[in-house]
Amino acid sequence: MSKRTTIKLGLLLLLALVLFLQPVLGQSTGRGEVRGVVRDQNQAVIPGADVKIVNANTNVTQSTITSDVGAYFIGAVQTGPYAMTVEMPGFNTWTTTFTVQVGATVTIDAELQVGDISTTIEVTDSVSEVSIDRLEVADVKDFARIQQLPLNGRQVNTLFALTPGVEGDGGTTRVVGMKSGSLEITLDGVSIVDRFGGGLRGRIQPRVDTIQEFRIETIGSDARFSRPATVTMVSRSGTNELHGSVFWTHRNNGAGLRARRREEGDTASKLIRNEFGFTAGGPVWLGNLYDGRDKTFWFFTYEGLRTSQSRFNSSWPRVPLD
Repeated sequence: MSKRTTIKLGLLLLLALVLFLQPVLGQSTGRGEVRGVVRDQNQAVIPGADVKIVNANTNVTQSTITSDVGAYFIGAVQTGPYAMTVEMPGFNTWTTTFTVQVGATVTIDAELQVGDISTTIEVTDSVSEVSIDRLEVADVKDFARIQQLPLNGRQVNTLFALTPGVEGDGGTTRVVGMKSGSLEITLDGVSIVDRFGGGLRGRIQPRVDTIQEFRIETIGSDARFSRPATVTMVSRSGTNELHGSVFWTHRNNGAGLRARRREEGDTASKLIRNEFGFTAGGPVWLGNLYDGRDKTFWFFTYEGLRTSQSRFNSSWPRVPLD
């Protein structure tokens, strides 16, 4: 079989996977929940109302219907900004916007007014910021903070210690005085904790540009986790719009600017470090064959490191004194 034929078969197989495979939901750990109650102006519950949320970045839609007591629940909600719509015949359409953070439960209670469903009422400040059904103490670092906070080495685990009660260098992390190994660390629902040191596994650490958000629960992690404290990270994803970034950081020892120690002689220690990479994401689009907007997305990242280092060491002979 020729090389050209092999490439064609590979492309056809990839196209078949994209077009014909059914979507499979991943682990729900790290995703959020949206819940609440729909009432009328007299505070009577409204059963059978249509509740729909739409992700502003991907247009992915999730919907449900309120129960006999007017309650609704939408689970496995990805992080990001959302628009919510509540509709019921005989009432005005009710809308609001909100943001879902990693592992968060968002409570939104809607109050419908009698009127025409074609009339839309937009409500602000409708999201409850206080969770009354969970007892954990948690801290969330969103994408903006992950990108803007200074890092030595571009490893996301060095940001864990910014949460009160967390200490360590990432290799061994302790939470509120508990011993090493009391912290569970997951990425998109998969455990990546080092079973011996209690930190991240050194060989498969996620890079900074691949993390969308992370959540640290220092107290009160529920029974779905195997340890009393938890770090839940979610990776970045493509959206309907093409997006990307390029970075390069350079560090050197500045030998021409610092004073040289006498014992170094003519040879100074050297440290030249270059970190570089890029990210890119967007929808899967194959022209007239397949348009993946609102359905299928991709995200790719690359990071490289080049280091040149030398160190001057000297030892002085010991002369016995009589």
